[in-house]
Parts: sequence; structure tokens; C-alpha cells
Amino acid sequence: MAATEPAAQTAARLAALMTEEAVTLRTALGHLHAERRALEAGEVDTLAVLAARKSEAYGRLAQLGDARTALLARAGSKPGRDDIEALFQSAPDWAACRQPFKELIALAREAHDLNQANGVLIRAQMKSSQQALAVLMSASEQASTYGPDGQSMARSTSRSLGSA
Repeated sequence: MAATEPAAQTAARLAALMTEEAVTLRTALGHLHAERRALEAGEVDTLAVLAARKSEAYGRLAQLGDARTALLARAGSKPGRDDIEALFQSAPDWAACRQPFKELIALAREAHDLNQANGVLIRAQMKSSQQALAVLMSASEQASTYGPDGQSMARSTSRSLGSA
């Protein structure tokens, strides 16, 4: 019985860690959903705040992921999904880890998909902004200027033959 206590303790710690990871991932998902709404509404100021919050959540997720990897290594498992699932099926001590792991995988997939969709929106908005800027720059190059008498005079963008 003493031989299974360390595995049971490690499994309990791992289940708790993955539960915390899921909570943090839900927080990140909330930021991703808010980012989506801000992108759709054109709320640029909100995007900066959300980027900072997402970065904080992702930093915490990285710490939790590192801790999970260390616990799995202590249990003799590699961090790959198949290896983890095999560990969780290997003994009754690990049964408590199965559901938190499934939930974590589902949340990570959802976050990935939403992040990809937001990236598509961001790239589309950047392209639109660049096109608008190009139009404005072109228009400003052709804009009229005013002479000393206050009358508008078209700006010439070409040089005379004598100055070429």
C-alpha cells in the first residue's frame, strides 16, 4: 500500500493542477471572446487592455503547463497526449485525472480555434486599414496647395524637362 501512496498523491496533485489550468484557460477564453467582440465593434482601446490580460493568462498557463509536465515526468510519463492517456488508464490512482485532462484538451482546442478566428479578423482589418491609408496618401499627394494670393493651385508631381 505504501508503494501506491506516492502515485495517489501525484495523481491528486496533477488533477488539481489540471483543474486550475482549466480555470485559467476559461479566463483566457473569456478574453478571446471579448477580443472578438471588440474587433467586430472596432473598439481599438479595448483591444490593448485585452491583449495585456491575455498575455497574463497565457503566462500563467505556461507556468501551469510546466508544472504539469514536471509531475508527469515524476510519474514516468512523457508530456504527449497518448502517453498521458496511457498513464491515466494504467492504474486506479490515476482515474481522477481523466476528466480534468479531457476538459483541458477541449478548452485548449476551443481557445486555439477562437484565437485563429480572431487572427483572421485582425489580418482583414489590417488589410483594410492599409488600403485606406494608401488611398489617403495618394489623395494627399494630389491635393491642392494655396499660392501667396490665397488661390488654390494644383500641385505638380512631375518635373519640367529643364529640371530633369
